[in-house]
Amino acid sequence: MRRSGVWMAGGLVLAVAAGSCRGSIWPGPEATREALVALHGEVRGRVLAGDLARADGFAYAVDVGELLRVAARLGDREMYAALREFAARRLIVDEPDDPYTRGFVLWRRTPVPIDEEDAPDASGTTEALRVSEGFWESALAFGAGEDRERALTILDGYARHASDAAGLLLIRNYFNFGSRDFATNSFLVDYAPDYVARVARETGRQDLAKLAARSYEVVRAARSPAGLIYDVFQPEMATLFDDRRTLLHSPNDIVQTSNAAAIAATVLEGAPEVASRVLGFCRDRMPDLKLAYYGRTGEEARQKRPGIEIWGTLTEMSVRRRDDSAIRAFAPFLVSNATAGRIPGDAFLYVGAHLLLGLEALDRHFGLERPLPLFR
Repeated sequence: MRRSGVWMAGGLVLAVAAGSCRGSIWPGPEATREALVALHGEVRGRVLAGDLARADGFAYAVDVGELLRVAARLGDREMYAALREFAARRLIVDEPDDPYTRGFVLWRRTPVPIDEEDAPDASGTTEALRVSEGFWESALAFGAGEDRERALTILDGYARHASDAAGLLLIRNYFNFGSRDFATNSFLVDYAPDYVARVARETGRQDLAKLAARSYEVVRAARSPAGLIYDVFQPEMATLFDDRRTLLHSPNDIVQTSNAAAIAATVLEGAPEVASRVLGFCRDRMPDLKLAYYGRTGEEARQKRPGIEIWGTLTEMSVRRRDDSAIRAFAPFLVSNATAGRIPGDAFLYVGAHLLLGLEALDRHFGLERPLPLFR
């Protein structure tokens, strides 16, 4: 069964061990484009070779979802087609005799069936959001109407993970196919208010608009006094404390910057005051940003550097916020670390996808005359 912690939503703990302090030289547009082209070539080579599995033999849905977004933004139809086929065949649940789980996304799956071991074990809510968003962006990029419908089907499945705790929306972390039970807790990466709100506007669906509004409420409630975002929503804490704010926490008050950034990136449009505080917190601690800080005081909790995937997230956020000071703080670290040799092998696709999304945003910021897409 899935391990507790945010690792389940994308290998974050796996990636943080590869943190790097490289970066200080302003990259400029040509160096950014060079890094983008080179890293994309490495990533697409693995995808087209069917090399989607991590060391444990499983392909992770969060990797696939992020890579779908990369393919859409870079206009890479071949990479998109390979990911699309795999996700539809191996990750998205659509069993005629089990309509309740239609649209659920499995958190991981072996690339090819393995007899008795191939039965689905658990869904994933962060995974559902990333795969759904990947299909939504692909529909916009490639005019694939069926991808739009698939994205909506996944969101409908995601919504069936919803419950209520202390007056807040609880997106239960997973559904166990063996016991037919939902998890009793949630993580803040299990919410993506901006994406859900965007789909609600495009489709006119009021149920999704309500889901987005309640998701923003959760993220706002999870703000830490120092300006970070707590990443655990644990209703069982109500048996010990009356204040619902204690239900939203990080263990020992220690917040990983990569997690806070990942959550902040999902509310840039609808809760910019939350995202901007996280962005500013990280920017103000450059060039010596650490892996973790105490949520109440903002003091350093770990001396290690964050995983290099954070530079992609923070740079993309900075570009979207048009924050030049933040771009200048993060972009050198992004470009200098966005090479195949810097990425941990077992998290290559996950980390590579985050770096590519940041590089694509930075490339767009520079606005070279030679536009993307470069790849066919």
